[in-house]
Amino acid sequence: MPITRKSLAAAGCALLIAASASCDTSERADAETRARRAVEKLGEWEAVSVTARVEAPADDVYAFLRRLGGREGGALPSRTDALALSRMETAITVGADKPLKDVGEGDRLDSGTMVNFGGVDLAGYKSIGTDFYVRADWTRLASELNWGHATVTQAAELAGSADELPPSLAAARDMFQGRWVQIDPEEFDHFARAVGGKYGERAERLANSVDLLQSARAQHHVVDSVRRALDEHASFRDAGRRDGAEHITVSLPARAVARDLAAALGPLEERFDGIGFAWLERAPDREVTVDLALRDGALSGMTVDLAQFAGPEDPEGSGGSGDSGGSGKLPLTLFFAAGQAVPVEAPQGAKWLDPQDVMAAALYGELDASGS
Repeated sequence: MPITRKSLAAAGCALLIAASASCDTSERADAETRARRAVEKLGEWEAVSVTARVEAPADDVYAFLRRLGGREGGALPSRTDALALSRMETAITVGADKPLKDVGEGDRLDSGTMVNFGGVDLAGYKSIGTDFYVRADWTRLASELNWGHATVTQAAELAGSADELPPSLAAARDMFQGRWVQIDPEEFDHFARAVGGKYGERAERLANSVDLLQSARAQHHVVDSVRRALDEHASFRDAGRRDGAEHITVSLPARAVARDLAAALGPLEERFDGIGFAWLERAPDREVTVDLALRDGALSGMTVDLAQFAGPEDPEGSGGSGDSGGSGKLPLTLFFAAGQAVPVEAPQGAKWLDPQDVMAAALYGELDASGS
């Protein structure tokens, strides 16, 4: 799929943190001052969790993904992709041993992410210090994707015979059976490059993403870049009260912000091979809005209609094509709260998994199947 909630949630968090840091209370309007203070309040906590989901039916998601995929010349997503995204919820936790606002470049910042479908956690990662852990329930993931994703389906098939793996492949057995394992993403990256193919591309992206997560300097560069862009372009206004929360609308000229971000984040392309920002140049030449919800003086939610990002050649927006029944809106909502929705601590009993063990387990399964 060309768009994922985890990447949008991370971008939204960076946007809001940077927006709060860019405010000068002596010169800002009251709405912006309250928005800044609401985000700053999140920084007073040692752990913040963000839950992200698209609050739209599968038809609306399907219409949006097909329009987006068609414009970018890629493979068009299926209705299974749309149904999975409409059911998916991502929880992200960031934690430290001090208030987050006091965390500096040299301080440790742990994080964790879990993805669930229908309330059941199926996949996730934890970055604890310099250690990285992953887990996935391959069988349930394959079912959610209607057994249409080749890599997930193959892993699910291997999970069915994982009990028969020898003791020397205990870590691979745990990985296929949905338990936490510890990995070095860079090792998987090197291994995948040697093997080649699509798996290599996915492993390379995983390694790059983890490097970014564990690099304080890179994180600060991203936040600073977003802060500068918003400081020049964002405007805030009151949007009243509803559902027990006060609301503030943030307006942004999408293309101007995207242009500044692409220039500011360019150096990361050299540091993290495979991470590109060319997609920013395709932002629409229009103003887009983001809704902020504040409760008890703290940021509690952010909603952005993804249909706003439909390109100019798609004037009707992202939904509502003739056969989809879409509404034309696709709201992505982020919910913010104190505490750890995903425990940011090392999983007990997680074994070390070498990439060669995954290949050995796959070959063992093939040999066992051919001999039976």
